[in-house]
Amino acid sequence: MGVDQVSGGTTNVERKDKEQRIDSRVRVIGFVLGIAIAASIVTESRIPAGAGVLGADAHIVVAPSGELAVKPSGLVLEGTGLTPASEPATGSFQLMNQTGSVLDVRLHGIPDAPGLDRTLWISVTGPDDETIYRGSLGGFRDWTTSALTLRPGEWRTLSFEVWIPGDVGPGYVGHMAQIDLGFRPTVEDRP
Repeated sequence: MGVDQVSGGTTNVERKDKEQRIDSRVRVIGFVLGIAIAASIVTESRIPAGAGVLGADAHIVVAPSGELAVKPSGLVLEGTGLTPASEPATGSFQLMNQTGSVLDVRLHGIPDAPGLDRTLWISVTGPDDETIYRGSLGGFRDWTTSALTLRPGEWRTLSFEVWIPGDVGPGYVGHMAQIDLGFRPTVEDRP
């Protein structure tokens, strides 16, 4: 028996060649499995397709003041994906006079960005569907001329609608606004 042979007639060189072929095959199989796992992860982590239409988002937020209680407080309207073709987003909250006097309450909305001032419209109605404001978001930055009258301890509901009118053009696309409501209560003058 020669020095280069091991039992069974296989030489050390042949054995090393066979081991290298097996190592190469294992590496190729490992590489292919790694690619397959990576492709699976990428495919599963994709963001799902949306409706294909990018609209505007508008959120109305309300907080209590010293004279007025609100329920609920926080987010009272959430409009997402608003377009001229979409339905208006709606919301409401209740307001209570915490003082001992009759109050006339005016309100306004301050958006965190001006991008929707001319393209988003808002309607605010009080009990019995009386209109307190109807117009553009930019106009709602000013105090309303109409007021809601609240007697001491009285709760009243305010309802909101926001929408994008059909004739505004594409200026709303991709814009977002959080609209913080403010209140200006004044003691009602009695004759």
